[in-house]
Amino acid sequence: MPREPSKPRRKAVLIVLFIPSVQRDGKTAVDQPFWVDQALQVLGTLFGGATAFPRAKGVWRDDERGGTLIVDEPFIIHCYTTIQDVENETYLAQLGAFCRKMGRETHQGEIGLAIGDEYFAITDFDEEDEP
Repeated sequence: MPREPSKPRRKAVLIVLFIPSVQRDGKTAVDQPFWVDQALQVLGTLFGGATAFPRAKGVWRDDERGGTLIVDEPFIIHCYTTIQDVENETYLAQLGAFCRKMGRETHQGEIGLAIGDEYFAITDFDEEDEP
């Protein structure tokens, strides 16, 4: 017997995560393929799926180092999700823990995360809040 088609879930909230290509020094490469794969797994598990777009070209101003400009070639990951999922405190805590871990282990000054129309500049990479 054929299965009933599932009712589509409206995924109206866009999450965007930037995966850096270099450390904060602007020279030392990070294991970008590893972090892209990890981010896809986290976003897929929490929110149902994600897509990584090949390298972009960007720049980040490091105000703590005199406004030094860091040129980067980030992967940009898009993840559409539901309002209910993006308001789930457990999911947000796990996403935050992943971003802090990536920032810490790739020696960043900031991890960029956008949820809906809000950008979060994650700069505190302490483990104390992680589950």
